[in-house]
Amino acid sequence: MFIELCNTLALYGIISFLCLAPAAPPEEGTILDEYCDGTTNVIVTADGQGGELFTEQPESEACGYVPPPPPAGTLLKSGCSEDYLGVKWFQYADGQGGTYTEKDPRSYECGYRRYLNLSMEKEYGDRFDPAIVKVDYKDMLGRPEGWGMEHHSTTIGKAVRLDRNTVAIYGDGRTGDGIFTLGTTEIQFYIENEPVCEFIDEPKFYNSSIRTDCEGHTQKGGQELIYYGEDDDRLVTWELGVLVYASHYKYGDDLAEGILEELDETHREWTKWSERVEKYNTVYEKSGVHIRYKLTKLWLAHYHNLQGISNITIGKPVDVVLAYGISYEGTCGVARVKTWFSEGKPPYSMSKCTTYTDLHEIGHSVGLAHGPENQGYPARGYIFPDFGHGYNDICGTKDDLMSYGYEGYFHSNSKLYCDEIFTGSWYKGIVAGGLEYSDTAKSLNRVRYNVSLIHKENDYVDEDSPLQMMRSQSRRINIEVID
Repeated sequence: MFIELCNTLALYGIISFLCLAPAAPPEEGTILDEYCDGTTNVIVTADGQGGELFTEQPESEACGYVPPPPPAGTLLKSGCSEDYLGVKWFQYADGQGGTYTEKDPRSYECGYRRYLNLSMEKEYGDRFDPAIVKVDYKDMLGRPEGWGMEHHSTTIGKAVRLDRNTVAIYGDGRTGDGIFTLGTTEIQFYIENEPVCEFIDEPKFYNSSIRTDCEGHTQKGGQELIYYGEDDDRLVTWELGVLVYASHYKYGDDLAEGILEELDETHREWTKWSERVEKYNTVYEKSGVHIRYKLTKLWLAHYHNLQGISNITIGKPVDVVLAYGISYEGTCGVARVKTWFSEGKPPYSMSKCTTYTDLHEIGHSVGLAHGPENQGYPARGYIFPDFGHGYNDICGTKDDLMSYGYEGYFHSNSKLYCDEIFTGSWYKGIVAGGLEYSDTAKSLNRVRYNVSLIHKENDYVDEDSPLQMMRSQSRRINIEVID
């Protein structure tokens, strides 16, 4: 009936609002209203079926909520500097509402670059005189860059950083071309054998070891010694092994010859001997001897004589051996002289008196003698007979310590004046030695490299190579010196 009435009114042009179709509900999601309830933002939306949905947003900044500042260290923003190439900046919250900025001056993202160049300052090297690599490491603005040896490798030899821009490569017993790598940059070097002072003549008679060396000096023993020139003052380390005597009285009558115990740095004897070794080095430094002892091994041992010491210490990882605590009857020390120095066979001696006695006996073991005019057991140098021996009253009343003089406190040295060794104006102008009568410092300096290679602590060891018998070229010239 209602529909018919609406149709009749429509025929006469009369439209009643009652006859209009009902409006469709708003689409779902349509925002109908939005208001604040405290700091909560309330949004009213249509559900698409004529109803409403209410969504609450608590802690709304639109309703006056003020959030707390971000925790300290929160990254807020970052970017590349417009003024400085390679610099990236980072803005962080300070935890109190403010900010602070940090910079990375070496950002590859912002254009930072580094450049490494290697060059050879000295292409050839050996175990004592190294090849030298110069390192030029800079950024794109020419500023020096830091670097570390943890990023290096070398195919042969041992690389040691000397300073900011220099690497030394020492030989390790292998010779030939090598490659040094730092990062990804490589450079080639060469390791050669150490130079020697060659003999300039032949033996004067059959089976003689007496020759003339490259400096024109008479030399015994037959070994061409490592040589870098007459003015060479490079310091060389001699690794010292000390045998502290273990007596029958303290350790029993059935004590056999041999090492009882190795004493390490924590033992009180190590401290005692470290101080004693420093006294050796002081004497050598004042005397112009370019050798420094390093206490390497300290053993408690029982021995009877020099041969027993030899049996105990052959092959031990040291260059020189001193046995301390007893000596032959009626002596302060005794030594076995060596005139040829071979790997694994350290020179050895015995001492029981002062530090000067120790140095006297060690001196014998590496070729020094008392002197042709000595008070007892006179002899010329066993390697250098012209000057490798002691002498009395060189610096006033001061004697070379290889002599039997009462004031044997130094090694004679023709390159020094006495006032460079001893204090006092009365020493001024007096030469502390002479090649025509006594220069034990020179003799020691001439043998220092070969002695230091008796234990080749820095040489390469091929762990996969089968062990080979060691063959010595030494002549067995057995000379015992009893003091």
